[in-house]
This record gives sequence, C-alpha cells and structure tokens, in this order.
Amino acid sequence: MSQQDRSRLFDDWAERYDCSVQSSTGLHEGYERVLDSVVLSADARPGMRILDLGVGTGNLALRFLALGCEVWGVDFSPAMLDKARAKVPQVRLVQMDLLQDVWPDDLAGQRFDRIASTYVFHEFDLATKVRLLQRLAHAHLVAQGRIVVGDVAFPSLQALQQAGADHWDEDEHYWVADEAIAACEAAGFRAAYTQVSSCGGVLVIGNTAAW
Repeated sequence: MSQQDRSRLFDDWAERYDCSVQSSTGLHEGYERVLDSVVLSADARPGMRILDLGVGTGNLALRFLALGCEVWGVDFSPAMLDKARAKVPQVRLVQMDLLQDVWPDDLAGQRFDRIASTYVFHEFDLATKVRLLQRLAHAHLVAQGRIVVGDVAFPSLQALQQAGADHWDEDEHYWVADEAIAACEAAGFRAAYTQVSSCGGVLVIGNTAAW
C-alpha cells in the first residue's frame, strides 16, 4: 500500500476509530488493557516529558496527561490529529510520518523521558522497527529513558501462527517477542516483553537497566 493510500485509510478511519478499537475481538482485543499496561510500564510521573508516536485520537496521551506529564504527539493523519486536538488540546501535536528522512524542526533537539506508542509499529518489518528505535533512542530519548510499545504481538512465531495472524494482513508485521528481543539486544538495547491480551503485548526498550 502506498503512503498516500495509508494516509487516506487512516483519515477515513478517524471518525469511527474510538468505537472500532473497543471491539472484544480482532486486532484490538484488549485495547484498553494494552494502553493501561503501556502507561504502567512507562512508570510515568508528574513533569515527565512524553513523546506519543502515532497519537491517533489521543487515547494514550490522555492517560499520560492525567498523570501530570508534558505530552507531545505525532501522527501522519490530519484527520486523526484533528480528533486529538479536540480531545487533548494540552498536547503539542506534530504532523509527520515516522519513516520520513527529515523530521520537523519542532522535534529537533527535543528529548523525552519516555517515548510511547500503541498500535503503530506493526506497520513496519522488524528491521525497520529496530532502525526506528535506534533513531529515537539516539536523537530523542534521555539517557535513563525508555521506549514503551504496545501493539499486536505474540510471544513466539508459533503463537502467532496458532492464532492465524500470519494470514490476517500481508501488509502488516506483528511483533514476535522472542525475535524482537533478540534483535533489540543485538542493536545494543535491553528489552522486556509482557503479553497483555490474546494478541496484544507491551515491549519495553532502553539503553540501560533503568527499570
């Protein structure tokens, strides 16, 4: 799918997104629990600076705001950002694609205590995931910070296949935790994984043993 088609897809989805992710089945089974687990794993505290990747309509950002954090959010969908502006006006929002070569000036030099993301990284294959994590850690994460990702995920390839997820969408790349942890450690990170729902999990990545 082209970048333009992806953007159009998410723009069209924005109006019904909040209703669709509440489904008890499918890719977003356990959605609220995954978001709650991301916030818990982030160990966020008042005054921390949080970067929310793929902020969408603002559901994760809202949780960090409730803890007294300063939140920035990025998304490539103008329609999703419009929804977020209405729901979480306190968040500083930036329109961008995570894979674009040059990020907006608004983010230049900005560092965050936590970088968080939900239901975004499965758009990228594992090598691209790791490259993005490296870029984030190098340019935008404080030394003792951590990156927390909640997404469609399984503990192993066998679990993914048993769920039938290898036939769900050929354009998506769901996390396989044991492979992802090995790739992250090879890239110089420490990583830990928690399964939250039947097809959702949380990966915590950092440069140190901060957690």
